[in-house]
Amino acid sequence: MRVSWLGLLFAIVAWVGCGRSDPADGQAKAGKPESNPLSAPVDYLGATAAGKKSAEKTANLAPLLSALQQFHATEDRYPTQLQELVQAGFLARVPEAPSGQVLRYNSTDGSVRWVARPTP
Repeated sequence: MRVSWLGLLFAIVAWVGCGRSDPADGQAKAGKPESNPLSAPVDYLGATAAGKKSAEKTANLAPLLSALQQFHATEDRYPTQLQELVQAGFLARVPEAPSGQVLRYNSTDGSVRWVARPTP
């Protein structure tokens, strides 16, 4: 009787472990490179730095976007230049661009975004 239980246990383990794979696992790994435990600290620091940079960009644009909305609500148009927000009293000053970035403003729809500074 003992041999048959071991044989059954072996058969179950072999059946569960052989050839069964979840298709969702294969799809998740297809677009993502394998992670290396040795590079995990470096990957973490890089992701943290990128997150900080993104948060700073967003935080710098928040007062500007608010001023643009207030100006548009008051004047029923967007300013032709961002300096017009300062002159009208909606903004203390136009925010400084992060290193290597410039502020791109579209006066037709009031959109602003940071873009990479063009190389000369």
